[in-house]
Amino acid sequence: MLSDKLLKRRLATGEHFLPRLVFWFFVILLLYYFAGKCYIVIPGRVYPGVHLAMEFALIITATCASLMSWYDYKYKFEIRAIVLCLTFCTVAMIQFVHAVSYKGMPDFLTPNTVNKASTYWIISNLFMGAGFLTAVFSGDRVRRIKVNRVLFFWIMGNLLLVAAVAYFLPYLPPMYDPGAGKQTLLKIALEYLIIIMLALPVLKIWRKSQMNKQGYYFCMALITGIFSELAFTLYSNAYDTYNLLGHILKIISYAFILKVMLDDAVGMLYETNRTLEKQREMLAETNLQLQEKDRLKDEFLANANHELRTPLAAVIAFTELLREESTGKLNNLQKDYLNEINDSGRELLDRINGFLDLSKIAAGKVVLYTEIFQVNELIETVVRRVRPLFNNKGVVLEVAPFPNESLQVLADRDKAGQILTNLLSNALKFTPPDGNVVVDTCLDESGRYVAISVKDTGIGIAPGEQQRIFEPFYQVDGSAARKYGGTGIGLTLVKKLVELNGGTIKVSSNLDQGTTFTFTLPVGEKDGGELSNNVE
Repeated sequence: MLSDKLLKRRLATGEHFLPRLVFWFFVILLLYYFAGKCYIVIPGRVYPGVHLAMEFALIITATCASLMSWYDYKYKFEIRAIVLCLTFCTVAMIQFVHAVSYKGMPDFLTPNTVNKASTYWIISNLFMGAGFLTAVFSGDRVRRIKVNRVLFFWIMGNLLLVAAVAYFLPYLPPMYDPGAGKQTLLKIALEYLIIIMLALPVLKIWRKSQMNKQGYYFCMALITGIFSELAFTLYSNAYDTYNLLGHILKIISYAFILKVMLDDAVGMLYETNRTLEKQREMLAETNLQLQEKDRLKDEFLANANHELRTPLAAVIAFTELLREESTGKLNNLQKDYLNEINDSGRELLDRINGFLDLSKIAAGKVVLYTEIFQVNELIETVVRRVRPLFNNKGVVLEVAPFPNESLQVLADRDKAGQILTNLLSNALKFTPPDGNVVVDTCLDESGRYVAISVKDTGIGIAPGEQQRIFEPFYQVDGSAARKYGGTGIGLTLVKKLVELNGGTIKVSSNLDQGTTFTFTLPVGEKDGGELSNNVE
């Protein structure tokens, strides 16, 4: 028995459910009273139709419960779910055979009799009681099994059981005595055994610290099932009101169980929706935080780069003044030191300018001054400016013959020059001495864009890295001991500048065989002007 303290806790936690259970208990008692008060034996011509309708209601409910338990196991992998699935599968199959085993239905292996129908009925209820008992006492234990295979072999076993019962029926203990016109003592004893199997899960659920809505409806189902089995122990004729009441309560019991499964499925759906909604809100908040951090980062980079450019420009200017004879004569070693300072300062200034340009593009503050100009003039200007760097390293820089000297593009001249300069600097960095770099120009297949290619004979890029090289700060060799320096923003800046000018860029490469970068610019067909472009 429950202790007083435990009983008080049950009454406190189940204050909403206990009155409903008591009310349902009295409703069932009232149905029993009317069944006894208005006791009749339903005419044989009427009862089979009513009985068949109730049986098919049971079969449909059991089939739905089996399918829902099967899907429930697919998501939760709880032993309880697969036990209920197999239990209702058996109940649905044997209940169907029970329904068609009465007189008036086509004979199945052996002649149909009330005893045959009663035998299938008691077997079905024994499976039901054992299944409910196992499901409740298995708790929330989880185990992964091949449920489809188990269900297939279970159905095959049920078919064999049905056939075996029909075939060996003459040798089985009778459940109904046609001579006396009533059920046997063995059947009544088995009904009480089923009642015990249904009562134990009720006690198990009742002893829990809390009874939720699902536990309440499951208790309702089990209690209703107990009274259903009790009604089947009271009938003295297979067609009387107690038998009818037992079938009605059985349908209600299955309906309660089906409601438990529906509530569980709907609850899972609502819980999933709530989880997704919370995750969406968290994601939206995180995105806002990231956007704010990104904005602050861009502002910091822009301000920091701007503040760094002024003193660095002064350093470069003063080193150039010191190299002039008017400031005093320097020896060769001092001149070399000043040249190193000047070169390093200019290299650092170029990198700072790259960061500043990238920050402006990210902030949407880049203004393009588009104009129509000849491609060959742009290429010759940039090549003339960078050729000394190629000569110092021993790399040959070539310009392929122009297919059309008058080929023009519509773009920002300075930005286009910056794109080509960055690509040439990148080719120079990764091309070993005695290598060569070629700049080529042509119209693309559409005739609306001019394609400019920079092809080198350098170290090449692996296929898996060719799209990532355009990501900010990404470098193929990002280790501290890497052979090639750089900040990892050159190609990112090139890609964004190309897209700002209305073109595209692509790369093709093979390891140790060189790399070709090709970018396009619109063909110049109209007057230029000032155009503000924002990059989100």
